Amino acid sequence: MISLNYHQRNTQAVKVILSELYATWSTSDEGAFDIQKALEEILNAAHLTNKSGHVDGGQAQHRYASRLDDRDDNCQTELRALEVSSSHHTDPNVVSQPLSPKRSTSPPPSSPGQMRRRLSDEYQRTPSPVQTPRFFGVDELDYPHRAGSPGCIAPSSPSASSHVKPVVDPMAPVPHVSNNSGATVSPPAAHSLGDLNLDTIINAAMVSGDVFASIETVTNGSVSQSQRFVHSSGSFALTPPENVRRATYNDIPTFYGKAEMRGALHAISETEEEALRSFFAIKGSALNRKLLSGSTLPIDSTKTVRKGQFGKLCQDVFKIPTWMKDALFRRIAAAAGVSESAALTYEQISSYYYNVFGPLTVNRRLFELIRGDSNNEYLTLQEFKDMVRYLVDSHPGLEFLKQPEFQEYYCRTVAIRIMYSLERQQNGQVRWFAFDRSDLPEVMKELDEKDVNLVLQYFSYEHFYVLYCKFWELDTDRDQLVGFDDLCKYGQNSICPSVIKRVVEGSGRPLSSGKLEKLDFEDFVYFCLSEEDKNNSPAVYYWFKVLDVDGDGILSGYELYEFYRENHQRFLEFSESPEGDLSYADMMCQMIDMMGFSLSKEHQFGLTLSDLRACPTPSNFFNMVFNAQKFILFEHRDPFAEHQQKMRPEKTDWDRFARAEYDRMASEAQ
Repeated sequence: MISLNYHQRNTQAVKVILSELYATWSTSDEGAFDIQKALEEILNAAHLTNKSGHVDGGQAQHRYASRLDDRDDNCQTELRALEVSSSHHTDPNVVSQPLSPKRSTSPPPSSPGQMRRRLSDEYQRTPSPVQTPRFFGVDELDYPHRAGSPGCIAPSSPSASSHVKPVVDPMAPVPHVSNNSGATVSPPAAHSLGDLNLDTIINAAMVSGDVFASIETVTNGSVSQSQRFVHSSGSFALTPPENVRRATYNDIPTFYGKAEMRGALHAISETEEEALRSFFAIKGSALNRKLLSGSTLPIDSTKTVRKGQFGKLCQDVFKIPTWMKDALFRRIAAAAGVSESAALTYEQISSYYYNVFGPLTVNRRLFELIRGDSNNEYLTLQEFKDMVRYLVDSHPGLEFLKQPEFQEYYCRTVAIRIMYSLERQQNGQVRWFAFDRSDLPEVMKELDEKDVNLVLQYFSYEHFYVLYCKFWELDTDRDQLVGFDDLCKYGQNSICPSVIKRVVEGSGRPLSSGKLEKLDFEDFVYFCLSEEDKNNSPAVYYWFKVLDVDGDGILSGYELYEFYRENHQRFLEFSESPEGDLSYADMMCQMIDMMGFSLSKEHQFGLTLSDLRACPTPSNFFNMVFNAQKFILFEHRDPFAEHQQKMRPEKTDWDRFARAEYDRMASEAQ
């Protein structure tokens, strides 16, 4: 058996006694006052020991046993268990060191009268989880991974300190007690532990080596690396080493309020203010500019700006794309009460900047600029069309669009594509949150620096050309409408007629044409974008509504079988041998594997919209149901060619389809 010195026996005694008393108190409602008195005797004995100085370990144990023998017979059992448990709870990292009177910081215990008064006064108080103290010596039994117990004493020699593993807890809470005079201060007052409110029984249960340190002491480095400071909330740790960075104000996460969520800034940008003053500053000689460097430049109040000169202010001050300078100039002129043909002064521009656009983010400025004079909290299709007209009138890459008919179709196509991608549940509205989270603001800024055709999102002229020509090919009677027979010809009759029937009935999206089973250009754009790129979220919602015949929000096996029965004949036409037949059961197994077994097990009666959106490739599922040609192409795809496609600028299925169709149309036109 390993011999223990006085400090080690003291530590183990605290562990065993308090653990046994805590177990008795937590499992029985009787004998609470007896346990309380026994703990008072332990504290009295510890206090007398601290006054008399160092006591031999055997004498201390005899003194404790004699006092406890008069109060409670249970404590004798605990002391007898100490002889057995001491060999099992030996801390290998503890270094023997004589006890110094300076290290003992146990305060005098409370009187029994005060204790009874506290029990009667605070019996109904609910303890705070932050203020609940810990049983020193008991908590360590639950943490065998700790390098040392709380009763560990600092090593007396440098050689011994090298063997002690530091217990670093940088996430420990800051102690509530502060003392600027030294590192060792009185422990904090104990708090309630439960219904019995044993307030004072643990207020000084502190083993040798534990130090209550203030935050000032820890910050200044007064506590040595081997001393543990015990926080009032219950945790203990060593002083954080120098390589552990302390938290700063910048580490606190940003919590957005109502103003920030609506696109408001905390402060106006100094760079924008400086650009505004610099634009209207008096331009003097080089010597005057040198003298005025570092000071506020004087403003030329007589200088004015017209619409054609507003591009630099629009880009440097308001951070708005230059192709929207006419819209911004019109807003400022309307706010100042002048006509659009008049020039704007510094007072008018600065007043609008500081009062309207300055406190807003760039995305919010674009949102307000597109919304115009409307009081709605959302953007509509017409407002996006008006926005694109500013692009057509000012962008040099669209000068060839001279015919009003083509300009109207281009503006309409871009607006429909924006609405298709940003709207939610096909409500025809784009609210601020959807606008701010989308890539539309960044794409609008890119149009200043790139060609329109290089921007594949929304504004590409080639994409507009493909959509317009596809609609023109199907509209044989030139009535600007496409019916069931016309739409069946799309994609070389690759889509099942039953699905086309559901589309022209308005199942995928309410028809904007206003005519029964007729699609106008807007309806056709929704159909074409959804057909050629079934992996995006709007397309999944579109085709889910088409396949959901009963409208219950679940694709049942019966509904899928009705559509697959037509598609099965197409699979037989494309298969090279009878063995290539794909039965409905095999198709369902493949769909279950595609959706995931957990999802299919949860919804055994069908598939939901969330299941399809969780699938990484929902296009394969839809093609398997009603487009056999695309599904066969996917099954026989060349992996090397597919890898080469992914290396190209076109990243989506729609981009690749539009590029291939545009090249085909261009070659046929030659």
